[in-house]
Amino acid sequence: MIIIAIIAVGVGSYLAFTNLAAPPKPEKPKLVIWGRATFVPPQLYWIEQKVRKWAAENGVDVEITWIPVAEIGKKLIAAVEAGSPPDIVINGHPVAIFAEKGLLIPLDDVVDKLGRDDIYEIKLKTCTFAGKIYCIPMMFEITWLHVRMDLVSKAKAEAYLPPKSFEDLYTLAKMLNNTEPGVYGIGWTYGLNGFDTWWMFQHVWAYFGGGMLASRSSDGVVIDKPPYRDALKKAFDYVKRFLDDKLTPPDSTEWVDVSNNLAYIQGRVAMTLNPLSIYYALLNEKPDLAAKTKLFLPPVSVDLGDESVFIFKNTKYPELAKDLVYYIFKDKDDYRVGFSESGALYGLPIFKSQVQKISDAWKKGRWPALGEDPAAAIEKIKYHETAAFPLGERTVPSELFREGFIWNEMIQRVVIRGENPDKIIDEYAARFKDEVKRTYGS
Repeated sequence: MIIIAIIAVGVGSYLAFTNLAAPPKPEKPKLVIWGRATFVPPQLYWIEQKVRKWAAENGVDVEITWIPVAEIGKKLIAAVEAGSPPDIVINGHPVAIFAEKGLLIPLDDVVDKLGRDDIYEIKLKTCTFAGKIYCIPMMFEITWLHVRMDLVSKAKAEAYLPPKSFEDLYTLAKMLNNTEPGVYGIGWTYGLNGFDTWWMFQHVWAYFGGGMLASRSSDGVVIDKPPYRDALKKAFDYVKRFLDDKLTPPDSTEWVDVSNNLAYIQGRVAMTLNPLSIYYALLNEKPDLAAKTKLFLPPVSVDLGDESVFIFKNTKYPELAKDLVYYIFKDKDDYRVGFSESGALYGLPIFKSQVQKISDAWKKGRWPALGEDPAAAIEKIKYHETAAFPLGERTVPSELFREGFIWNEMIQRVVIRGENPDKIIDEYAARFKDEVKRTYGS
């Protein structure tokens, strides 16, 4: 018995020793991913499926967090300031704020593997800083005028579609107003806390020949210079008319990003400007209203597709992160079908080859509600939501003023509060110049 006990103790000591001496298991790689939640759920399902399939095949743990559209920029900026950004951002923004500070990994090699010539130049331009590409856009997010054709027919307003000018759009809104009792002519957003206020106004600001930044220096700020000053004043006057003439619901001064969607879906407005998230919702929730809806391009076409994939330089696994980014896009047909077509074309592909396939299908009668060939619609894009114009490139100042809803504040002070537009233009031009100097040093 004593001998057995001694042997047992000896074996236990040996096992303890061997356990202590055994090398530790290698740490399993983990990537922390943040993304911008979308109004079209199939897009998120597709991304989740792609990421988790890649992770399983490569033995990588992934942690994915989806953040609402109005919050992701603020949360990313705060995370960077705290020194704890995620490894990868998918379908997120902003980009310039991080790229121009040297916080992101260049993705030129990924772009080359995907086929640089197959990606639209305007998309590459919005991801290029100092000659290098720091993001891959998820999609084109084109704005379309959603229009109730039953009310157009009732008002005999067909001649104004598609609107050739914003004057046509105003006339159309007036003709459709109360064509059906209680239905406003248009849903136009003026709320402080949402991106729709900015990009709706951007269409009009650009239409009248306005601009904010022509070069990356304080001398390039053009908001307050002629003819840009007068263009901005004309834009203020134009959007104010919808309110003054009671063509948009009175609560549109408080709307957030989803509000105009709901106004159209609920039948409160005869038309509104929006990406195809409204039409996607109609197909799934209100097929009767979808059948009455037709979509047209506005007089100025803006790409709202700032959602992009980018990698922070602090990641422990840069090559794994880049491989995941490549994996997301490498099966271009799957990307077209799973990400774009499943969401009723809310987001058009960034690849020319895939847009051509969509164009061919449209010409054969698919997506009949679209009043224009999607490929032709892309060719008409002149402006990008987060790019400074007329520069045409993303910049830190233009993104900060958008992310912080500073442009919204400017719009509200003139259009809703009735403050002097010249005084406001001078004030915001000075604020914008200060931000340009802080960023670029001159």
